[in-house]
Amino acid sequence: MMRNLCQFVRRKLIGTLSLSIVRYFHQYEGTARMPYPLTKDEAYFITETFLGIPRPLCLFQKNPEELLNKIADRMQYRVHFSTAPSFVIPGVLNDNIGKEILLKIKLGACITTNSMTKAILDHLGYRTTAILGRDRGSTFDTHLSNIVYDVTHPGSQHLVDTASTYFLTRAIPLNFTSESPIYRSPTMTYRFFKGENKSLVWCRRVPEGRTLPAEAHLITDSLGEQWFRSLTYWLEKPNARVYMNDFINKVVRGQIVTDPTLRCFLLDVHLDGKMLRISADDKAISMTTRDSNGSVKKQIMTKEDLKSFIDRNVPTFPQSLLQKIIDANFCYVTPYQME
Repeated sequence: MMRNLCQFVRRKLIGTLSLSIVRYFHQYEGTARMPYPLTKDEAYFITETFLGIPRPLCLFQKNPEELLNKIADRMQYRVHFSTAPSFVIPGVLNDNIGKEILLKIKLGACITTNSMTKAILDHLGYRTTAILGRDRGSTFDTHLSNIVYDVTHPGSQHLVDTASTYFLTRAIPLNFTSESPIYRSPTMTYRFFKGENKSLVWCRRVPEGRTLPAEAHLITDSLGEQWFRSLTYWLEKPNARVYMNDFINKVVRGQIVTDPTLRCFLLDVHLDGKMLRISADDKAISMTTRDSNGSVKKQIMTKEDLKSFIDRNVPTFPQSLLQKIIDANFCYVTPYQME
C-alpha cells in the first residue's frame, strides 16, 4: 500500500512539475529567469562572421558608439524583415525558432531580430532594455525594440531598432529635448520627436506634392514642416519581452484578433537603393517599392512571380518554407482551443 501511495505521489508530482515547466516557459521566456538562448561565444562569433565586424570587444573598448552603429547597420542589411518565422511551426513562435531562422535563412520580425540584437549587445558589454512600440493606425503594441544606456556618457540613451519596417541603419541618440536632428536613409528622410507619456515618435518627411493623410498622423516641427507619424515607442513600459512573447503566441494561436497586416506574410528586400515590400494575404499578393525621393509604386504579383522574386533576391529562403506559407494561404494564425 505504501508503495502504491509513493507511486501515486510521484506521478502527481511529475505531472505538476511538467505543467509548471510549461507555464514557466510561456510566462518567463525572454526574462532574466529565461534568457535568450545565446552564449557569449556565439555572440562574438555572430558579430565577427555573420555581421562582419572584426574584433568587436576591442572596438567596444575603443568606441562603443561606433560599434553600436555598425551592429545596427549590419543587422538591417543582413536580415530581411519578414513574418516568415511565424509559419515554421503553426501556433508556435519562440526564441529558438527565431534564432535558427535568423542565422540560417536571414529572416526575422521585430520580436526575433531585436531579441537577438539585445542578447548580442548584452554579451558585448552594453546595458540594454527592451521597449514596446505601436505602428501608425494599430490598436496594439506590436513592435519590440531596444534602448542602450551609457554608451557615450553615464545616463546617455540610444535607440537601436534592427527590425523596423522603415529601415533604421544607425543607433539614435536620445539626448534631444523635443526634436531630433534630421536623418537620411536610402529610402527616407526622418526624425524623432519626444511625445507624451514617455513616448518617442518616429516620423518620416512628407514628400513634396504628396496628398497629406489625416491630421491625426502628422506632426509639425518647430519650423512648420510636417512629418508622417510612423511608429511610436514607449520608453518606460516594463517587461516588454514578456509582453511580446505572450502577445505574439496568442496571435499565432488565434486567441487575439489583430490588425490584418499583422496576420499575413510580409517580406522586405532592399535592392538598388530601394525598399521593396511584399505583402500577401488570402486576397492578393502585392509588392510596394519606395525610393529615396519618397515615391511609391505598387504592383500585383502572382504566386509564380513571388517564387521567382524570392529565388532571385533571397536565395537563403527555402522553397519548402515558401510553399508552406502559400499552402497556409499566407495567414499564420491558427485556431486554438484553451484547455
